[in-house]
Amino acid sequence: MRAATVELSWLTRLLSELHVPSIIPVPVKSDSQAAIYIAKNSIFHKRTKHIELDCHFVREKLHEGLISLSYTKITDQLADLLTKPLPGVQHHCLLGKLGVSYVHPPT
Repeated sequence: MRAATVELSWLTRLLSELHVPSIIPVPVKSDSQAAIYIAKNSIFHKRTKHIELDCHFVREKLHEGLISLSYTKITDQLADLLTKPLPGVQHHCLLGKLGVSYVHPPT
């Protein structure tokens, strides 16, 4: 989530310097409810001590209004189409969400 937030921060700054209107807040979707909770929660626990810097950056950008966080079920992650081998049904479902359709059905 931190890496995506860093890239979004850089891209929105670049777009503003080019006088291109940007859509803020940028929706960031995660399949980790724990990561979303930690980013929104201002209280740290012993278990989150090793990730404090990442959390502070994401939380700062969340409070600035650059990003908005929302949960996405793991079966709805579009990036999985490009990064994981998927069963046929899920593969075709994600292709449909991207607007990809077959001109000729596979034989």
